[in-house]
Amino acid sequence: MLADSSIVTLALPDILVEFDSTVLGISWVLTAFNLVFALALLPAAILARRVPGPTWAIGLVVFALASAACAVAATGGFLIGARCVQAIGGAAVVSGAIELLARTTGTHQAAARLWGTAGLAGLALGPALGGILTEALSWESIFYVQAPLILLIPLALRTPGPAERGAGGKIEPQPEIALALLSAGLTGAIFLLVVMLTEGWRYSPLEAAAVVTAMPIATVIAGTFASRLGTGPPVLAAGAIAIATGLAALGILPGADWWWVIGPQILVGAGIALSLPGLTDRALGGRDPAGRRASGTIAARHVGVVVGIVVLTPVFDSQLQVEYDDVQRSGTALLLDAPLSPGTKIDLGEAIGEEVAAADGALPSLTPAFTSIEPESGQDETYAELKTDLEDEIDAAATHAFSPAFLAAAAIALLALVPIGASARRRA
Repeated sequence: MLADSSIVTLALPDILVEFDSTVLGISWVLTAFNLVFALALLPAAILARRVPGPTWAIGLVVFALASAACAVAATGGFLIGARCVQAIGGAAVVSGAIELLARTTGTHQAAARLWGTAGLAGLALGPALGGILTEALSWESIFYVQAPLILLIPLALRTPGPAERGAGGKIEPQPEIALALLSAGLTGAIFLLVVMLTEGWRYSPLEAAAVVTAMPIATVIAGTFASRLGTGPPVLAAGAIAIATGLAALGILPGADWWWVIGPQILVGAGIALSLPGLTDRALGGRDPAGRRASGTIAARHVGVVVGIVVLTPVFDSQLQVEYDDVQRSGTALLLDAPLSPGTKIDLGEAIGEEVAAADGALPSLTPAFTSIEPESGQDETYAELKTDLEDEIDAAATHAFSPAFLAAAAIALLALVPIGASARRRA
């Protein structure tokens, strides 16, 4: 009996230990990229104001080469370093592109709107394309396909129009603070949701991509109506509340099935359409001849992403430890109480341990372990019930591990109501 207990105690909680390591690794990579990107944006904007074409071209070269380096990264440290270099190149690309767009459209405000539309398209297509590439090829292919961006350099040789002139509009910090807070909250809807689907619920990258497209689709549809409502404080506040409500709904999911996350995503998508475009317009404050506020607005969003990851990852990590203890108790009890022979229990525990090791950080399916062990005659039904019970325990642990982080993300999004209200009072 002691042998049975020790094997189960080793195997099932180790699933969550590996899961925790995977999530922490992803969060480190994302934090490094977004932090370096945000810090590099404003210096890149100053350089782009003077030489927009070369800034954009150099940024493309750095970004493309760094993308190739990410694809061949053999260690986590090398990947983080390559992503930091990629972020510097990306900041130059964004700043150069906004300046070139501003000289084409006439204002940085119009350029920022175009860039925001492109970002929305990326949000809609990115998960699906990333899922297709990951499933058909590998995660490295996501970086390889970015390398050919270097072929766009000839476009930088075109002579841009004149720089925007005139006095800048009135600066209001409140909209940028609200953007940062909403972006921090949205980290839960983007980063944590994808990780929960792929690593927690064991959906394939393509399946997860299909599920999370509900959010950008809802954003696009809601955007057609939101544009008629204007950008007044009540509309912006409604957007923040919708985002927070959707995130809170993700924190109280009743099961580990994809259809439970569709409704919350629709709420978040509608909230994005109601709040982010209006806050961006207010942050730009009308005229922006230097282009610094256009880059500053983008930087505020990425700072918000960093804050979201830094705040939400420890919340997730802490809750996962609670789930670890629960799985250790419940998993051991389920196997020890099952009316199976001691030999079957020991063999099954060893097989589960092998699947944990082979999963390399993901939550594994227990099917191969149960398939590899033949139950004794007459125990097939009991054996199948045990498999279902153990998988339910893992699914529940993964889902519950994310709940406090989603609820914390909802609280952060609600904090955006403070700067939104302050901006309304200032304008009154």
